[in-house]
Amino acid sequence: MNNNIDKDTARPMSRRMMEGGVLLVLAAVLGGCAGTPSCLKTPRYANAKEFPKLKAPAGLTVPKPDADWKIPSVPNGPVAAYDTAPQGTNASNPQARCLTTPPPINTHSAG
Repeated sequence: MNNNIDKDTARPMSRRMMEGGVLLVLAAVLGGCAGTPSCLKTPRYANAKEFPKLKAPAGLTVPKPDADWKIPSVPNGPVAAYDTAPQGTNASNPQARCLTTPPPINTHSAG
């Protein structure tokens, strides 16, 4: 029984596996960056409709609404993005319009 591995044939196989892994990671990263940012899409809840008020069966009463659970009205909402990219951001990047995009940081030292 020969336990010696021919290093010349083993090396190309491991290199091919590594290259395949690199390509797989690259495809996943680039695929995650493609398309419209989620903040610019209409969220599913934006088209939600209010349910009718509860009706109690005979002999029971409807509980009073709890103010802690009241959903506030949002004029012109929901808002998840700016109309235009804020100053100091890359306007060609659609992600720059998202409200969750951190503002640019001034890295110039004063003086």
